[in-house]
Amino acid sequence: MRKVVQNIADDFFEILRYDKNRWFEYWKIYRAKNEPLIDEYEKTLNLSEEWIVTLLKNMERRNLDRLMQYWHSISHEQKYHCSKLITAKHELFELSREEFVIVLTGLLGVKDWVAVKGKREWVIMVDLLSLWNNKKLDELAYVAYQAALGFKRGERYGDYVPKEELFARLWNRIEEALAHEELEKTMEQVCRILYENVPHYNWVGFYLTDPSKRDELVLGPFVGEPTEHVRIPFGRGICGQAAERRVTFVVQDVSKETNYLSCSPKVESEIVVPIVVNGEVLGELDIDSHVLNSFDENDRNFLERICEKISQKVRMKG
Repeated sequence: MRKVVQNIADDFFEILRYDKNRWFEYWKIYRAKNEPLIDEYEKTLNLSEEWIVTLLKNMERRNLDRLMQYWHSISHEQKYHCSKLITAKHELFELSREEFVIVLTGLLGVKDWVAVKGKREWVIMVDLLSLWNNKKLDELAYVAYQAALGFKRGERYGDYVPKEELFARLWNRIEEALAHEELEKTMEQVCRILYENVPHYNWVGFYLTDPSKRDELVLGPFVGEPTEHVRIPFGRGICGQAAERRVTFVVQDVSKETNYLSCSPKVESEIVVPIVVNGEVLGELDIDSHVLNSFDENDRNFLERICEKISQKVRMKG
């Protein structure tokens, strides 16, 4: 499989070799060198030549130089993380079809990403300048993920949605899932919504307390790679501890945990949120991530809210 993430930013940074009054001249060279991508980018965003000249005039050489230096210091790591997030969910993005490639480069700072038709496939161009100007460059891997997801849904350009805003946008879909009559269907839909839309959620599933064995969890609906841990005693591993203590467990580095059940060597962090109904543990929501330090208060609050709504749903049904 060919590389899904490519970096051509140095082509853009060549503009710094020119006097500023010749930047549009270089832009035309850049356009020709990367034909038809830049031309299609301009067409997609309806950028006139006059507007392009204005955007270039408004750029500051010092700002571009700082961007270039910073990018050179992080480009290898950031490209790796972009590829890691996308390829981890290869089935979601249908990577075997080789339908698109993600290109990291500098553009005009208009949109965080734009999808254009290349010579062989679609090219999702991520604009480092736009991210830099809006202090989002360190979120590049998540930008690339959202861009790929947006492209698969038919969008042709967009801006990065920060985690807190993303969770707010997803809440309506979560509530629709919660409205389903069957609890299992609700859980299936919640798993799918979270897995697809949150870049660092690499395994999402529910464990339910076995009604015939109240101190043991049994695997329920999940999305992600199959797991050998289909039954977990209370107290064992992160899931078992969360069930036993009835509190949320957040583990930012699973390699440092002594009481941990490994599902996959790819897993680097985990969060488990119990679902408590009338003082008893009904089950829990378990999420694994292939990224260290994945979970913050936004994740915790969002997931606890989901589990509380599930608890309310069960209580209302009696």
